[in-house]
Amino acid sequence: MKTRECKELPFSVNRNDARSLLDQVADGLRAAIVGGYYKPGDAIPSSRELCPLLGVSRIVTKNAIARLAAEGYVLSRTGSGTVVSTPGVKQWRGHVVLAYPLGDDNYLQTILAGTLRDRLLEAGYLFTQAGARWSDGKYDFSNLDAALSNSVDLAITLYDSPEFFRHLARRNIPYAAFRETPEAPAGAVGFTHFAYNTAAGDFAAECVRLGVEEVVEVFWSKAMCDVAPALAGTGIRVTKKRVRIDTEGARLSTLKRAGIEIAAKLVRTADFKAGSSRRIYFFADDYIASGALLALADAGLKAPRDIRIATWANAGLGPVYVREVSRMEFDPAVAGETIATAAIKYLKTGIYPSGTGVGPKWIAGETLGERATHFTAGKMPAPQEPKTNQQGDTP
Repeated sequence: MKTRECKELPFSVNRNDARSLLDQVADGLRAAIVGGYYKPGDAIPSSRELCPLLGVSRIVTKNAIARLAAEGYVLSRTGSGTVVSTPGVKQWRGHVVLAYPLGDDNYLQTILAGTLRDRLLEAGYLFTQAGARWSDGKYDFSNLDAALSNSVDLAITLYDSPEFFRHLARRNIPYAAFRETPEAPAGAVGFTHFAYNTAAGDFAAECVRLGVEEVVEVFWSKAMCDVAPALAGTGIRVTKKRVRIDTEGARLSTLKRAGIEIAAKLVRTADFKAGSSRRIYFFADDYIASGALLALADAGLKAPRDIRIATWANAGLGPVYVREVSRMEFDPAVAGETIATAAIKYLKTGIYPSGTGVGPKWIAGETLGERATHFTAGKMPAPQEPKTNQQGDTP
């Protein structure tokens, strides 16, 4: 075994922790070894050196090292101190933490995290995901800090969350961001760009081809896909309708309800007037689109017969409709693969390949149609009587 100089400690003790000081020191050293912070042959600080670093007595540090020796994690040798020795123990090449705001289950986030986890574990890196919940006007980072209390080689943040960036920087945790803004946050080792608008040009070309005169963009956050820049100079008018939602509540169900309400409002105000065949409704959120399609179906309206619809959507999520929905489709599994590749390169070389963009692709679908029809302003289409067979049964 090759003995190296002792590294600084990747953990600390907490006097408010329910665990004893002995348990905290032993757990911290063990996690640093298993997580790959200390490699086989590395020297760990002696019991005497640990005392001032952790602010505990020597009897605590001696007993902690003795416990790790009994478990087979370290070996004491005369002249070389205590070194890591982990025969038969799974040792990771490093530790990566995925940090994100806690809230509703998020399909994009779940698929992305699962792909990232699988790739990192396959490459030999320990993977942990932890978040922080918004409460009383600020994030409660206690859950995330528990994951960060052990050695961490890289943290990856999801979304544009300045509070997360500042928190990781204050803790001196190397971090990379998966974010909408195409630049690295201050203090980050790099970023991967969440490029919402990569399919907007293809959508704009489709609008021009179909002779569209107006695109109504329905969105709830300015960070979402915006088709206006892609349509600039085409002569197509863009009308924006922002949906207000409570992001601290049940966000996903709130988004669907918002879609139902805005579609119902369009019907009530007779928005489907003569010339509406020249209009496309673009939903920048697939949950809002799902709610809107439900409301339109309830009103007896169909796409593309009565209304032209396109949406931004996650691959595998929807929205589900009787016809294939025209959409900008984002694949979160591809995003997970891209981030994993960048993270592994950083862990091996210390360089994070910043600027790689991950965005949706355009799928024409059927809800734009070659030519949509319209109904008379202020009138609902007459419901169709179900067809029956000779026995009078509905087929």
